[in-house]
Amino acid sequence: MRRQEKPQILAIYLPQFYENEDNNCWWGKGFTDWDSVKTAESYFPGHQQPKMPLDKVYYDLSQKDVMEKQALLAKKYGIDGFCFYHYYFKNGKKELELPAENLLRWKDVDMPFCFNWASESWIRSWSRISGNVWAERYESLGKDIQNGILVEQDYGTYSDWMRHFEYLLPFFQDQRYIKYDGKPVFIFYSPNDIQSLKEMTSCWRTAAVKAGLPGLYLIGAHLDIPNDCLDAALIYEPRNSIHILNNEGKAKVNNGVRCFDAQNIWTAVLKSVPAFGYRTYFCGVSGYDDTPRRGRSGEVIMGNTPQVFQQNIKRLLEQSIQYGNRYLFINAWNEWGEGMYLEPDMHSGYGYLEALKHAVDEMVIPQIWNVDAQYSDTVKNEISMLSYNVKKFKQLFQIIDKWLFLEQEENINFTTFFEKEKIKNVAIYGMSALGKHLLLQLRKEELSVVFGIDQYVGQCGEDFSIYRPEDIFPQVDAIIITSFDTIEITEQLRCKYYGKIFDLGLIIDDMFKNGHL
Repeated sequence: MRRQEKPQILAIYLPQFYENEDNNCWWGKGFTDWDSVKTAESYFPGHQQPKMPLDKVYYDLSQKDVMEKQALLAKKYGIDGFCFYHYYFKNGKKELELPAENLLRWKDVDMPFCFNWASESWIRSWSRISGNVWAERYESLGKDIQNGILVEQDYGTYSDWMRHFEYLLPFFQDQRYIKYDGKPVFIFYSPNDIQSLKEMTSCWRTAAVKAGLPGLYLIGAHLDIPNDCLDAALIYEPRNSIHILNNEGKAKVNNGVRCFDAQNIWTAVLKSVPAFGYRTYFCGVSGYDDTPRRGRSGEVIMGNTPQVFQQNIKRLLEQSIQYGNRYLFINAWNEWGEGMYLEPDMHSGYGYLEALKHAVDEMVIPQIWNVDAQYSDTVKNEISMLSYNVKKFKQLFQIIDKWLFLEQEENINFTTFFEKEKIKNVAIYGMSALGKHLLLQLRKEELSVVFGIDQYVGQCGEDFSIYRPEDIFPQVDAIIITSFDTIEITEQLRCKYYGKIFDLGLIIDDMFKNGHL
């Protein structure tokens, strides 16, 4: 056994607080995330909104003195660096890049940093395309966007990867850029979405060595399955724990808003196990409330205080040391629109920063046990999860494959199915990509879709109602399930719904077979 030093604390950093051309176009002149924060509403008793920065200083990140103050404040309270969201899209289009580019020029600003590539497309909430819905409450502002895509993501080929790397290289070479044994740290927020990830990372690693770097240290967040082209994994919070609590039925709905207890969130965070075969970094959370962006379709962590944060971040620091981790991430430094921030506010003052400093000062640095043994203890859980995901994605692929064939042969026809089953109206359970596609097809056939059912209610715009699974919803002739766990979902629905229930996969199978008769 050996002793381990304190992990570097890296706070995730949102560069959305300055005026830029695209925000002006999409949401109105002068829009930044401060607009979401200022106009936030309180939806139920005890819901603390709107949140306000200390002394109501709604800063502008294009100003050097703002970033200087942030750097000094972070250093004073024990934060070792910032993890900047990096937005880089199809054909090299960049978004919210100015703060990082300014920092690169301002060599005297002592702000260690690294990048976290949030590589999803940016979309309107009603878009059939999957991606990041940035400002759902502001959908009515700005001009109409074709297909609901604000900025399209396409990972491209070798020439695109090299152009991206050449943009990143000056940052990687900066002395302030955070490095692991000399290798620049770079995070892929959505590695599962990048089909060419293996080729891209190989290209970048080769280019880094040619540029005089010892290599790259690549971390993948939200990993579904092991990926040998990455060096480590990151358990992203609070999304990971919110998903766990949703599955455990530990969410409470207040006036439409989904609420979670802070200590329940932290319990889930502290129970997180490493991804199989990977060095895995943990992520603490300073709070969460995305109603400023999502409205009543949002989610909130209730009961979070500086004291709760201090107690649990201390334990997470000690846990990180036990696993031999060099880094601990905190979400976030300044995600004001999602209620995740360490910066001082009008409610708690410097409470969260002081709590972090106390946690660092008071933590016990234990001896490390056999880290490899800890990782091996997670094998059964990982194999179980991988088996579940394999079955899930195999079923999804089969449905999509047959659907595309039917469309090609012009045999996709829900009207005949509805008539045969004497169905006049339906609801759709599961409003992710497959559910949205079904909705579009049924509308195309002028069939009546009354509402959707999904844990996240804000996915299809204001003209289509979505109920959460635990809600009481109107009776319809049939519900079509697009999700994987059909048997479990059917059992849950039978407690309050008395109509017909169909599995989309079986409907597609029936069409497919009839098309081959």
